Amino acid sequence: MKCKRYNFPNHFFTAFLFALGTLKTAASLKIRNLQVPEITEFGSPVVLDCDYTWDDLKDDGLVVKWFFNNGRTPIYQWITNKKPQALGILKGRLNLEYSASQNQNSKHRALHITKPAPELSGDYTCSVSSFNDEDSRTKSMLVFVPGRSLNLRQERSGENLIRVYCTAEGVFPIPEMTLLQGESEINDSVVTIEKKGGLYNIKAFTDLPRLASAKEFSCELRIPQANYTVRKEAVYYPNGSRCFNESTSVLVAVCFASAFAILFGPFA
Repeated sequence: MKCKRYNFPNHFFTAFLFALGTLKTAASLKIRNLQVPEITEFGSPVVLDCDYTWDDLKDDGLVVKWFFNNGRTPIYQWITNKKPQALGILKGRLNLEYSASQNQNSKHRALHITKPAPELSGDYTCSVSSFNDEDSRTKSMLVFVPGRSLNLRQERSGENLIRVYCTAEGVFPIPEMTLLQGESEINDSVVTIEKKGGLYNIKAFTDLPRLASAKEFSCELRIPQANYTVRKEAVYYPNGSRCFNESTSVLVAVCFASAFAILFGPFA
Protein backbone atom coordinates (compact mmCIF):
# COMPACT_ATOMS: atom_id res chain seq x y z
CA MET A 1 0.00 0.00 0.00
CA LYS A 2 1.40 3.32 -1.01
CA CYS A 3 0.82 6.56 0.93
CA LYS A 4 0.17 9.65 -1.06
CA ARG A 5 1.89 12.84 -0.13
CA TYR A 6 -0.17 15.98 -0.48
CA ASN A 7 1.50 19.30 -1.12
CA PHE A 8 -0.72 22.03 0.32
CA PRO A 9 -0.40 25.41 -1.34
CA ASN A 10 1.36 28.15 0.61
CA HIS A 11 -1.79 30.24 0.84
CA PHE A 12 -3.42 27.48 2.92
CA PHE A 13 -0.82 27.85 5.67
CA THR A 14 -1.05 31.64 5.48
CA ALA A 15 -4.81 31.50 6.01
CA PHE A 16 -4.36 29.01 8.86
CA LEU A 17 -1.88 31.25 10.69
CA PHE A 18 -4.12 34.27 10.14
CA ALA A 19 -7.05 32.38 11.67
CA LEU A 20 -4.97 31.51 14.73
CA GLY A 21 -3.97 35.15 15.12
CA THR A 22 -7.57 36.25 14.84
CA LEU A 23 -8.63 33.82 17.56
CA LYS A 24 -5.86 35.05 19.84
CA THR A 25 -6.80 38.69 19.27
CA ALA A 26 -10.44 38.00 19.98
CA ALA A 27 -9.53 36.45 23.34
CA SER A 28 -6.88 39.02 24.32
CA LEU A 29 -6.93 41.92 26.75
CA LYS A 30 -7.66 45.08 24.80
CA ILE A 31 -8.09 48.79 25.53
CA ARG A 32 -11.25 49.90 23.74
CA ASN A 33 -11.13 53.61 24.46
CA LEU A 34 -8.74 55.99 26.22
CA GLN A 35 -10.57 59.15 27.25
CA VAL A 36 -8.18 61.98 28.10
CA PRO A 37 -9.43 65.56 27.58
CA GLU A 38 -7.13 67.56 25.34
CA ILE A 39 -7.76 70.74 27.35
CA THR A 40 -8.99 71.23 30.90
CA GLU A 41 -9.09 74.27 33.18
CA PHE A 42 -7.06 74.66 36.33
CA GLY A 43 -8.97 73.60 39.43
CA SER A 44 -11.85 71.86 37.63
CA PRO A 45 -12.03 68.13 38.52
CA VAL A 46 -11.35 65.87 35.54
CA VAL A 47 -11.55 62.14 34.79
CA LEU A 48 -9.09 60.23 32.59
CA ASP A 49 -10.68 56.91 31.71
CA CYS A 50 -9.16 53.73 30.30
CA ASP A 51 -11.94 51.44 29.07
CA TYR A 52 -10.84 47.88 28.27
CA THR A 53 -12.17 44.38 27.72
CA TRP A 54 -10.82 41.34 29.56
CA ASP A 55 -12.00 37.76 29.93
CA ASP A 56 -11.33 36.78 33.54
CA LEU A 57 -12.43 33.20 32.82
CA LYS A 58 -9.45 32.69 30.52
CA ASP A 59 -6.89 34.89 32.25
CA ASP A 60 -5.74 36.18 35.64
CA GLY A 61 -3.49 38.75 37.30
CA LEU A 62 -4.99 42.01 35.98
CA VAL A 63 -3.00 45.19 36.73
CA VAL A 64 -3.83 48.74 35.61
CA LYS A 65 -1.03 51.31 35.56
CA TRP A 66 -0.85 54.93 34.42
CA PHE A 67 2.39 56.64 33.38
CA PHE A 68 3.23 60.32 32.85
CA ASN A 69 5.46 61.73 30.09
CA ASN A 70 7.08 58.41 29.17
CA GLY A 71 8.27 57.87 32.74
CA ARG A 72 9.14 54.31 33.74
CA THR A 73 7.63 54.61 37.22
CA PRO A 74 3.83 54.53 37.36
CA ILE A 75 1.86 57.46 38.78
CA TYR A 76 -1.09 55.17 39.51
CA GLN A 77 -1.49 51.46 40.05
CA TRP A 78 -4.48 49.22 40.68
CA ILE A 79 -4.39 45.46 41.14
CA THR A 80 -7.82 43.86 41.15
CA ASN A 81 -9.09 43.02 44.65
CA LYS A 82 -6.66 45.56 46.12
CA LYS A 83 -6.86 49.28 46.84
CA PRO A 84 -5.63 51.67 44.12
CA GLN A 85 -2.47 53.68 44.72
CA ALA A 86 -1.62 57.25 43.69
CA LEU A 87 2.12 57.65 43.15
CA GLY A 88 4.62 60.31 42.15
CA ILE A 89 3.13 63.49 40.73
CA LEU A 90 -0.43 62.30 41.41
CA LYS A 91 0.09 61.49 45.08
CA GLY A 92 -2.50 63.43 47.08
CA ARG A 93 -4.25 64.64 43.91
CA LEU A 94 -6.64 61.73 43.22
CA ASN A 95 -10.01 60.63 44.51
CA LEU A 96 -9.13 57.00 45.12
CA GLU A 97 -12.75 56.13 45.94
CA TYR A 98 -13.87 56.98 42.40
CA SER A 99 -15.47 54.13 40.45
CA ALA A 100 -15.51 54.18 36.66
CA SER A 101 -17.53 50.96 36.45
CA GLN A 102 -19.61 48.58 38.56
CA ASN A 103 -17.57 45.70 37.15
CA GLN A 104 -15.08 44.54 39.79
CA ASN A 105 -12.48 43.98 37.06
CA SER A 106 -12.58 47.59 35.85
CA LYS A 107 -13.88 49.51 38.86
CA HIS A 108 -10.73 51.58 39.50
CA ARG A 109 -9.39 51.84 35.96
CA ALA A 110 -9.73 55.67 35.77
CA LEU A 111 -7.93 58.68 37.23
CA HIS A 112 -10.17 61.19 39.00
CA ILE A 113 -7.95 64.25 39.43
CA THR A 114 -9.60 66.54 41.97
CA LYS A 115 -7.68 69.73 41.23
CA PRO A 116 -5.69 69.74 37.97
CA ALA A 117 -2.68 72.05 37.91
CA PRO A 118 -0.39 73.25 35.08
CA GLU A 119 2.38 70.83 36.06
CA LEU A 120 0.00 67.98 35.22
CA SER A 121 0.05 68.96 31.54
CA GLY A 122 1.63 66.23 29.43
CA ASP A 123 1.28 62.72 28.03
CA TYR A 124 -0.72 60.08 29.91
CA THR A 125 -0.26 56.39 29.16
CA CYS A 126 -2.68 53.74 30.37
CA SER A 127 -1.13 50.28 30.55
CA VAL A 128 -3.28 47.22 31.29
CA SER A 129 -1.61 43.84 31.73
CA SER A 130 -2.45 40.30 32.80
CA PHE A 131 -0.61 36.98 32.97
CA ASN A 132 -1.25 36.37 29.27
CA ASP A 133 -1.50 39.75 27.58
CA GLU A 134 -1.07 43.52 27.77
CA ASP A 135 -2.13 46.68 25.98
CA SER A 136 -1.36 50.40 26.29
CA ARG A 137 -2.39 53.74 24.81
CA THR A 138 -1.23 57.34 25.21
CA LYS A 139 -2.94 60.73 24.95
CA SER A 140 -2.03 64.30 25.91
CA MET A 141 -3.75 66.74 28.27
CA LEU A 142 -3.19 70.48 28.73
CA VAL A 143 -4.19 72.16 32.00
CA PHE A 144 -4.61 75.87 31.27
CA VAL A 145 -4.93 78.79 33.69
CA PRO A 146 -6.95 81.79 32.40
CA GLY A 147 -5.31 84.18 34.86
CA ARG A 148 -6.31 85.98 38.03
CA SER A 149 -7.01 89.38 36.49
CA LEU A 150 -7.15 91.33 33.24
CA ASN A 151 -6.66 95.07 33.70
CA LEU A 152 -6.87 97.82 31.07
CA ARG A 153 -5.76 101.28 32.18
CA GLN A 154 -4.64 104.69 31.03
CA GLU A 155 -2.35 107.22 32.67
CA ARG A 156 -0.38 110.31 31.73
CA SER A 157 2.95 109.45 30.17
CA GLY A 158 4.11 113.00 29.47
CA GLU A 159 2.78 116.52 29.08
CA ASN A 160 0.99 115.66 25.85
CA LEU A 161 0.97 111.86 26.00
CA ILE A 162 -1.12 109.14 27.59
CA ARG A 163 -0.10 105.55 28.18
CA VAL A 164 -2.67 102.82 27.56
CA TYR A 165 -1.64 99.50 29.03
CA CYS A 166 -3.05 96.09 29.80
CA THR A 167 -1.86 93.46 32.27
CA ALA A 168 -2.74 89.86 33.10
CA GLU A 169 -1.23 87.69 35.81
CA GLY A 170 -1.01 83.98 36.55
CA VAL A 171 -1.61 82.60 33.04
CA PHE A 172 -0.61 79.21 31.60
CA PRO A 173 0.60 78.20 29.06
CA ILE A 174 2.42 81.13 27.48
CA PRO A 175 -0.15 83.76 26.40
CA GLU A 176 -0.38 86.43 23.72
CA MET A 177 -1.71 89.97 24.13
CA THR A 178 -2.84 92.63 21.68
CA LEU A 179 -3.86 96.28 22.15
CA LEU A 180 -6.35 97.77 19.70
CA GLN A 181 -7.73 101.21 18.97
CA GLY A 182 -11.18 100.71 17.53
CA GLU A 183 -10.79 97.54 15.46
CA SER A 184 -7.19 98.28 14.44
CA GLU A 185 -4.27 96.65 16.18
CA ILE A 186 -1.75 99.07 17.66
CA ASN A 187 1.37 97.74 15.96
CA ASP A 188 3.96 99.66 17.98
CA SER A 189 2.71 98.44 21.35
CA VAL A 190 5.33 96.83 23.57
CA VAL A 191 4.60 93.38 25.01
CA THR A 192 6.60 91.85 27.86
CA ILE A 193 6.20 88.39 29.43
CA GLU A 194 7.57 87.25 32.79
CA LYS A 195 7.49 83.69 34.12
CA LYS A 196 6.89 83.42 37.85
CA GLY A 197 6.19 80.25 39.81
CA GLY A 198 5.46 78.27 36.65
CA LEU A 199 2.86 80.82 35.47
CA TYR A 200 3.13 83.81 33.14
CA ASN A 201 2.53 87.52 33.72
CA ILE A 202 2.04 89.56 30.55
CA LYS A 203 1.87 93.30 29.89
CA ALA A 204 1.27 95.39 26.76
CA PHE A 205 1.48 99.19 26.55
CA THR A 206 1.61 102.04 24.07
CA ASP A 207 2.10 105.81 24.32
CA LEU A 208 -0.32 108.02 22.37
CA PRO A 209 -1.11 111.73 22.02
CA ARG A 210 -3.55 113.02 24.63
CA LEU A 211 -7.15 112.50 23.61
CA ALA A 212 -9.06 115.31 21.97
CA SER A 213 -12.23 113.21 21.70
CA ALA A 214 -13.59 109.89 22.94
CA LYS A 215 -11.63 106.87 21.74
CA GLU A 216 -12.28 103.15 22.06
CA PHE A 217 -9.46 100.88 23.16
CA SER A 218 -9.43 97.16 23.79
CA CYS A 219 -7.09 94.51 25.12
CA GLU A 220 -7.22 90.91 23.95
CA LEU A 221 -5.60 88.10 25.91
CA ARG A 222 -5.20 84.79 24.09
CA ILE A 223 -3.99 81.34 25.08
CA PRO A 224 -3.66 79.71 21.62
CA GLN A 225 -2.99 76.19 22.89
CA ALA A 226 -6.21 76.27 24.93
CA ASN A 227 -8.35 78.03 22.29
CA TYR A 228 -9.11 80.62 24.97
CA THR A 229 -9.67 84.35 24.40
CA VAL A 230 -10.82 87.11 26.74
CA ARG A 231 -11.23 90.75 25.72
CA LYS A 232 -11.70 93.97 27.64
CA GLU A 233 -12.89 97.10 25.86
CA ALA A 234 -12.92 100.70 27.08
CA VAL A 235 -14.04 104.06 25.76
CA TYR A 236 -11.81 106.80 27.16
CA TYR A 237 -12.90 110.44 27.26
CA PRO A 238 -10.69 113.52 27.46
CA ASN A 239 -12.03 114.33 30.96
CA GLY A 240 -11.00 110.92 32.31
CA SER A 241 -14.38 109.19 32.41
CA ARG A 242 -14.76 105.85 30.70
CA CYS A 243 -17.02 102.96 29.79
CA PHE A 244 -15.70 99.43 29.47
CA ASN A 245 -16.80 96.01 28.22
CA GLU A 246 -15.31 92.65 29.06
CA SER A 247 -16.07 89.45 27.21
CA THR A 248 -15.15 85.80 27.06
CA SER A 249 -18.06 83.87 25.63
CA VAL A 250 -20.58 86.30 27.21
CA LEU A 251 -20.18 90.08 27.04
CA VAL A 252 -20.52 92.03 30.27
CA ALA A 253 -20.87 95.82 30.03
CA VAL A 254 -20.24 98.30 32.82
CA CYS A 255 -20.05 102.06 32.35
CA PHE A 256 -18.53 104.65 34.66
CA ALA A 257 -18.81 108.44 34.84
CA SER A 258 -15.90 109.28 37.10
CA ALA A 259 -13.50 112.01 36.09
CA PHE A 260 -10.49 110.65 37.95
CA ALA A 261 -10.82 106.91 38.58
CA ILE A 262 -8.85 105.00 35.99
CA LEU A 263 -8.52 101.54 37.48
CA PHE A 264 -10.49 98.56 36.15
CA GLY A 265 -11.36 95.70 38.45
CA PRO A 266 -10.42 92.08 37.70
CA PHE A 267 -12.55 89.95 35.45
CA ALA A 268 -14.47 86.96 36.80
